Parts: sequence; structure tokens; C-alpha cells
Amino acid sequence: MDSEQKIFYGWWIVLGAFFLNFAGIGIIMNSMGVFIKPVSESLDFTRGGFTLYFTIAALAMMVMAPVMGKLLERYDIRLIMTICTTIMAASFALFSQCRTLTQFYILAVFLGIGSAGSHIIPVSMMITNWFIEKRGLAMGIVFAATGVGGMIFNPLADWIITQYSWQAAYLTFGIIIGILSIPTAIFIVRARPSDKGVLPYGGESALKRQTLEEQEGVTATQAFKTSAFWLIAAVILLIAIANMGVLHHIVPYLTDIGFTSATAATLMSLHMVMLVIGKILTGGLADRLGLLKSYLICMAGLIISIVLLFGAQWMLIAVVFNVLFGFSIAVRTVMPPLMTAKVLGQKHFAVIYGFLNIFTTLGTAVGVPLSGFIYDMTKSYDIAFALYIALCLIAAAAGAAVLKMRPQEEVAAAESEAISNVQ
Repeated sequence: MDSEQKIFYGWWIVLGAFFLNFAGIGIIMNSMGVFIKPVSESLDFTRGGFTLYFTIAALAMMVMAPVMGKLLERYDIRLIMTICTTIMAASFALFSQCRTLTQFYILAVFLGIGSAGSHIIPVSMMITNWFIEKRGLAMGIVFAATGVGGMIFNPLADWIITQYSWQAAYLTFGIIIGILSIPTAIFIVRARPSDKGVLPYGGESALKRQTLEEQEGVTATQAFKTSAFWLIAAVILLIAIANMGVLHHIVPYLTDIGFTSATAATLMSLHMVMLVIGKILTGGLADRLGLLKSYLICMAGLIISIVLLFGAQWMLIAVVFNVLFGFSIAVRTVMPPLMTAKVLGQKHFAVIYGFLNIFTTLGTAVGVPLSGFIYDMTKSYDIAFALYIALCLIAAAAGAAVLKMRPQEEVAAAESEAISNVQ
């Protein structure tokens, strides 16, 4: 590390990544729920039909995720991210001009493409590359931005919609996304420490202490052949379905059971405050307690919080739900990249995590409209919430299992068997 450098540049990367998640996830993902009822009622859409635009965006992001992983490793990250952040901001702003579901769906494709190269994948890649020590803390900080964004933009969206219109809210937020994301992509982001002539945070001593799995890891091709990769994928998918199936329907659910839209948005902001705290604490806990204990703590909190939704008509229960759910859903964003780096290593992290992010977006694509369609059919969210509890229980067991695996040994054994068969 350059001794003359007063502030390690990796912390500037953290700041830039914070802005990217703040805008790209804090607005686009964590503030979507506020728009569901106003847009659906204004344009006479069903909730399932309208939230399907988010599914389309997620599917577009899913298709582009492995492509973005390769592009980010091969080309100038600033160029790729500048293009992607511009597409993301413009498509979100243009939702303000939509009048039909088809128009929402078409723009959702571009939103997904832009998002694929704007936040989750490049942010996870940069933090993994720039930090060896304090990686969990850095990851927690940058993903805490999603909660800060949701905390600010949920009540702001409700206010703009109430005072002006949902069209004004979409346009305003699209402009904010562009102002925060595009300059960050141009001036701050760097793919790896070598781009600035420095070592990752922790220096040579940290590099020497790394395990073989962390320092070298498996290649992307090898990873796809391991059970660890597919088990991580399953964990990511199940948690994403449950998390997103609940998250984007909190505001409509609370208003359905008697809360005003302003109260529901305020409770959502409380949830986002806890999300910020939870992501920072979870990253720190991962550094101190290890990934397994931290993961199980988060999953327990997530399961209990969804159970509490069945009694959320009482204000106290609604408050406790938002506090616990907000804290626990760090397991969806902070844990997967840390688990991937720990179990599969860093050799081809961007490519491997690009493919794993397919399952994040697939889970998002399923969870958000699934809750909407269940509500449309039953006029209740009870079946959806019960389903998500079951999925979280399965994910908790699968995640605990994968963190005990040694995929490099599995790869070595497979290669040895292949050689023996040839001989």
C-alpha cells in the first residue's frame, strides 16, 4: 500500500459503491411498494399484472448478469458502468410516461440491463477485490446504502404521489438516480487495487494469512461442476423469493389491514433504518463470529419476522416486524458475496458471482409478482407469507451445509477420477 496515501483508495470505492446502491437499489427495488396501489388504481391494473414489470426487469438483469461479469473483468469498468447507469436512470424516469402495461414491460427490459452493470455485481466485485481484511464491514456498509435509500425515498415517494402524482415521483427519482450514479461511475470506481498501484486493504501480511481457497479458488468452469456452487445458488434463490415477496408488499399489506398510506410508509422507513444498521452489523459480525454463525442469526430473525406479519394489525407487532425484518434481510445482500468468496475463492469471482446473481434476480422475478397474484386470487397475503417461512427454513439448512464444504477438494477428486478413467 502506498505509504504516502493518507486515505486508502478502497474507502473511496466504498463511498462510490454506497452511492450506486443508494440509488440503484434504494430507489428501484426498496421503494417500489409505494407505487403499487397508486399506479394500479390510477391505470386500472391488477397488482399482479403491474408488479410483473419488476419480474421482467429482474429477468433482463438475470440474462445480462453473466455477460456483465465477463465485461467488467475484461474491459474498463468505468466505461461499462457509465453506459449501464445511464440506461438505468433514463428507463426509470421514463416510467412516468407509461400508460399501458406493455410500456412498463418494455422499459423494464432496459431497466434490468442497466441495473445488471450498475450495482450488485460491480459493487460486490470491487469490494471483494479491494478488501482482504474488513471485507465484511466494507460489504455491510455499501449494502447498508440500500436501506438508507429506502428510508428516505419511501416517505418521499408517498409525499410526491400524494401532493402531485406517481408520474412526478418516477421522473424525480429517475433524475436522482442519474445524478448519483453516472458521475460515480465516471470518476470514482476502479475494478481492482492494481489500477491505483496499491495492494488490497490489509497488505502483504493479510495476503500471506489467506487460505488457499480465498487466495486462489476455483475457476468458473470448475465452480459450475461443484455441489457448493449449486447449493449457494439455491440459497440465494430461496432467500430472494421470500425477501422480495414480502418487501414490496409491506406497504399495500399494511394499508389493507387498516393503516394509512402515510403510516405504512413511515413504518417502511423504520424498516429501512434497521436495514442500514443490520447490514453494517452483519458485515462486522461476519468478520468477528464467522459466516456460519452470522448467517444463522440472520435467518432466524428473518423467519421470526415473517411469522409476526400474521399479527401486524396491532401497531406494536407491526413495529417489531419492521425492526426485525429490516435487520435480518442483510442475509440477502451482504452474505452471498462473502459466502461465494469464502467457499469458491476469488480467482474468477466476478464471473462466478455474475452467474450466481442470476438466482438473485430470478428470485426477485418470482417473489414480487407471486405475492401479487396470490393476493389477487385469495384477497389475502396469508398463503404467501406461510410459503416464505417454509422457503427460509430450507435456505437456513442449505446455507449452513454449504459453509462447511470444500469445493477445491471436490474438484481435485473429480479431476483425479477423470485421469484414472483415461488411464
